Amino acid sequence: MKAGMVKYPLVLTSAIFFWMPVTYALLLVFPYSGPFLLTAILITMCTLSIAGTLLILLGRFTKPLQRYFIFPLILDLLAILMFGVFLFRIGGSISRGIPGSGWIGLAAGILLLAPCSIALFYSTPAASRARSVSIALTAIMCIPAATALVILIQDFLHNTFDSALGLMAVYWIVCMPIIGICYLAMAWYANDS
Repeated sequence: MKAGMVKYPLVLTSAIFFWMPVTYALLLVFPYSGPFLLTAILITMCTLSIAGTLLILLGRFTKPLQRYFIFPLILDLLAILMFGVFLFRIGGSISRGIPGSGWIGLAAGILLLAPCSIALFYSTPAASRARSVSIALTAIMCIPAATALVILIQDFLHNTFDSALGLMAVYWIVCMPIIGICYLAMAWYANDS
């Protein structure tokens, strides 16, 4: 396989980062399906992202030692998928019938996407400027993710989840699409190396 073929797996991997904008767009068409759409779109986008990361791993686009940097993202995506399916099965949606541990597991998995993406960017063959900018932007997006994760853990210890929701909404709506755009930029500038 040519290393230039890494473009398509990177585009697939970016899918999870557009979960919330796609959900909001579909809510304009199907306004009464919010809880179902939130979970169904998450599961679908996560599945596409898992397929993309597995293609990157199996396509041997990276050096053998750098392949290990892809595993954290694969494991995180698998955890998000398992929590999404679990929560869908027990509650029918993300907003109904969720035990606290399920909610914090899903939220933590989504918040960990940013640091896991930095590792993948580091190992992907692309123009050095595109890689550097993607890593820098994603590192900046890690700040609200880490802050929300700390608040979420504190909330979990006190059996509340209210204080982290605002920052997590900012991460879902603003930060994740920026990281997704970084994946698309990496795909655009992917090269043979």
